[in-house]
Amino acid sequence: MQQSGFRSAPVSQALLYFIVASSLLASILNIKHYFHIQIIPHLWVYRQVWRIFIWQTCYANAGELLFGALVIYHLRAIERLFGTRKYASFLAYCFVATNIAAPLLLAAVFRPLTFGQMNYLPPGPTPILFAALAQYHAVIPGVYKFRLLTSTNSNGEEGPGITLSDKFYVYLLSTQLALCQPPGSLLSVAVGWIVGYAWRMDLLPKSKWRIPKWLFKDSQGAEFENLRRRLREGEGVVDADQGAGQRPLVRQVLDQFRGAF
Repeated sequence: MQQSGFRSAPVSQALLYFIVASSLLASILNIKHYFHIQIIPHLWVYRQVWRIFIWQTCYANAGELLFGALVIYHLRAIERLFGTRKYASFLAYCFVATNIAAPLLLAAVFRPLTFGQMNYLPPGPTPILFAALAQYHAVIPGVYKFRLLTSTNSNGEEGPGITLSDKFYVYLLSTQLALCQPPGSLLSVAVGWIVGYAWRMDLLPKSKWRIPKWLFKDSQGAEFENLRRRLREGEGVVDADQGAGQRPLVRQVLDQFRGAF
């Protein structure tokens, strides 16, 4: 069962706090209009290349912020699986790759194909979230499954239904995020998903790159300490169970009632 909260997931926690803080600050200071990208006029006319480096640092509206925060929270399982250093390296790599790929595809492919109609790229870290979602889809198993019935017949028998897993909730939140500002948000989703899978399959250059170890000494020590503590707790439970199995039956029954009176 997945632990609640951000235990053993400091990068996910920092990312969530940063996105919430930056989005609120951009709204309070009324500077949200600096974060989205329009090929014309921002890049071709005004030469505002700096937008390419900041467009994933905040969300422009409350709906996207809510869904993005929930997706970040659920994807903390990836950090626990990868480890803090590998997950931080993965996010940094995907941030750089998607920052360049999405505007480039919009300018060179989709805008010409749509005769200038597709010109807008909404702000927010949607690409890196979907890159992480690609890892979630590939490596995180479902804990349980449930069935949605589409209909029942006159005899009360179950009709055809759809079987879903607990991962359905994460996919539902991600779909809501993807549909917030189409078609630009859909482009962000596609770029993020492709980059995530390409990173996983080692199809991208320098995909084995990692952030230097010295930046994560404390977090790695805490992770190992948590692992040792959980192993000790597990050994204690096993020893107690084994001890209980070796005691006489009368002693076990008396122990159940000891202290009850």
